[in-house]
Amino acid sequence: MYIRSLRKGEGMNSRQMQYAVELAKDRNFSQTAERLGITQPALSKHILGLEKELGVKLFDRSTNPMSLTAAGEHFIRQSQELLYREDQMLRSLEAYKSGESGRLAIGISPFRSLYMISDVVRQVREAYPDVQVVLHEPTSDLMRTEAAEGKYDFAIVNLPVDEAVLDVIPLEADVMVLAVPAAMAAELPQTDVLDLAACAHLPFVTVEPSLEMRRQFDAACTAAQFRPQIAAQAGGLSSAWALCRAGVGATLLPRQFVCHNEEGKDVVLYALKQPMQTRQPVIVTRRGQYLSPYAEYAIRLLTEQKG
Repeated sequence: MYIRSLRKGEGMNSRQMQYAVELAKDRNFSQTAERLGITQPALSKHILGLEKELGVKLFDRSTNPMSLTAAGEHFIRQSQELLYREDQMLRSLEAYKSGESGRLAIGISPFRSLYMISDVVRQVREAYPDVQVVLHEPTSDLMRTEAAEGKYDFAIVNLPVDEAVLDVIPLEADVMVLAVPAAMAAELPQTDVLDLAACAHLPFVTVEPSLEMRRQFDAACTAAQFRPQIAAQAGGLSSAWALCRAGVGATLLPRQFVCHNEEGKDVVLYALKQPMQTRQPVIVTRRGQYLSPYAEYAIRLLTEQKG
């Protein structure tokens, strides 16, 4: 029914569908309007006009927060697919423009942005000077969701992912090392491979409990049968690394990150005897998604990287 309305109606357009899709995420007019950069009355007018055009109610405003009607659920699913197809068509047409121009959207964590992507962006810009590269740095869960929706040309996340929806290209697995301030390392055995239990007396710098790296650290300490002394808790690995280099405490992090951030003489790195759960980063794209030549080039550069 609403497909016929879509074809005949004068007011239906992709912008209205996009507004409805965004409102379905927030279930709040004021939040969505602010995020979209329009006024709340303007957003309400668009949604009311859309509902009038379709002849059905999409949102039940009597609930708090408001909810989607059955028709609304159906409309949002179909709109997401139509918007995705429209985006894919526009991306594919960029290849036919005079010269290579366009936009390369990459989903990546703030941590990996520090060491994995900068050289790739530089090389993409050298090969395709008219391409704008946009890095999106949401949470890992949101990045997986948005990658499945085709919001990026590609994203870099850790396994596991939903391989029924996403194509997966593996990258080099993270290799975990223990970084110890040089002054504290003088108290440890003179070896390159360390039993974590030998560090039980040291202060540690950790990241927030919600982060995967913290869960790995806690599991490693449990396996080594000691409760760590937490001297400081950082919001992310880059801050933990800075605190370690300042002499606050030892910290666990991927060797690849250290290699790209000037190890220097202020810390000593140790491989660990304990088997550590390996973080496996992968490049993901939505199945069947169009990949521009510059997206393919960026992916090739990433797969050729060595830590």
